Amino acid sequence: MKLDDLELFLNVVKSGSFAAAARKKNIPTSTLSRRIQQLESDTGRKLLVRHAKEMQLTKDGRLFVNQFAAIFDELETRVVSLDGEKEQLSGLIVINAPINPIQHQIGQLALEFAEKHKNIQLQFQLGNQSDYYLRGDIDIALRFGSQPSSDWVARRMAHNTALLCASPKYLKQYPPITHPSHLQHHSLLTSNPEQKWQLHHQSGEYYTLQHNGRIRSDELECIHYTAIAGYGVARLPEWYAKEWIKRGELQQVLPDWQLEGSDVVMLHPQRKQLPERTQALIDFIHERWTGNGTTQFLHRIYNNN
Repeated sequence: MKLDDLELFLNVVKSGSFAAAARKKNIPTSTLSRRIQQLESDTGRKLLVRHAKEMQLTKDGRLFVNQFAAIFDELETRVVSLDGEKEQLSGLIVINAPINPIQHQIGQLALEFAEKHKNIQLQFQLGNQSDYYLRGDIDIALRFGSQPSSDWVARRMAHNTALLCASPKYLKQYPPITHPSHLQHHSLLTSNPEQKWQLHHQSGEYYTLQHNGRIRSDELECIHYTAIAGYGVARLPEWYAKEWIKRGELQQVLPDWQLEGSDVVMLHPQRKQLPERTQALIDFIHERWTGNGTTQFLHRIYNNN
């Protein structure tokens, strides 16, 4: 016997008809009828007798109502009570990211969460320091790529494709780049501690470039604006770079080569008992993200594409 089917049966009894219960549950009447039949089959008991314009409970049907209705009513009351407690969530949640978190869907979902819970405060920190695992003031961290082992819990949210980009000024001033091997003779802009770029050509060729990066920063915007200023070739997330390519401030380098991307990871401390507000936000983000973890959500608020 499935509890969901039992709940549907009790809803039919409360609603007075299959049609009313189906409307309440937003399911077809035929589906509801089939689920009740399945419940009767699973229990080996006839629960309802349907006539043209009415229905009647059988002896077993009345027994089920007497046995289970109060239990489900109490469960519903407790769920409503818990929802009411969630509305009272309060306190500060600190979110750390290598970019302005509001440029990312996770930051936008955090704002949506704060709108639902008026007593929640949010603090957005910009940074990608390697010692953030040791800090006690961060509740949630957003990172791109693999993470060092730690006592933090990591949730993979999406895969982040990447592009190589440079300013038109830089590309006019320096030798053309038609193969990844040419990058060895160019100024490369990268984030710490990245030292390897892997590229795959549509013909099947693979190329791995080991480098230290002439200019490095753990903040994405620093790399981005350094590239726009004409100081080298940058590796940038596609969702981040495409707007600036569209504006003409950056051009894609080696467009026939696919650059290995990185995962978008949400991290939080591994504690037996997270603060209720932090756990509620993590659950909210995860639930909203489920099934939608694609790069179409990795965009700026003002990106109209």
